[in-house]
Amino acid sequence: MSPALLVVVALLAFGHAAKEKPELSDEIKEIIEHVHNECVAKTAVAEVDIANCENGIFKEDNKLKCYMFCLLEEGSLVDDDGNVDYDLMINTPDKDKCQRAFDVHQCSYKQDPNFYFLF
Repeated sequence: MSPALLVVVALLAFGHAAKEKPELSDEIKEIIEHVHNECVAKTAVAEVDIANCENGIFKEDNKLKCYMFCLLEEGSLVDDDGNVDYDLMINTPDKDKCQRAFDVHQCSYKQDPNFYFLF
C-alpha cells in the first residue's frame, strides 16, 4: 500500500475514532509520525497550536493553516493547484490553499467536536 494511501486511511480512521485515538498498526503510526514531522518542519507551526485544535481553538495563524494543507497534500487529498479533492473533502471558495485547509479542519470540528482531532 502506498504511503499516501495509508495516510488517507489513517485520516479517515481518525475521523471515526472520536477523541479516543484508534489502535493503529505500527506501520500507520510511523507514517503518521513522518507526515506530522515533515509538515511541522515545512511550516514551523507550534505543536501547541496543533493540540489546541482538538479543543476547538483554531488560531488564525498562517503556519497552522499551511500545516493543515500539508497534511492534505501529503495524503493526496488536493490536486496540483491546491484544491481539495471534491470526492473526499468539501471545497471552500477561498483562493489561498492554506486557508482552504484551515476552513476544512475548522468546519470538521464545528460539525462534531467529538469526532475531530489533528495529529
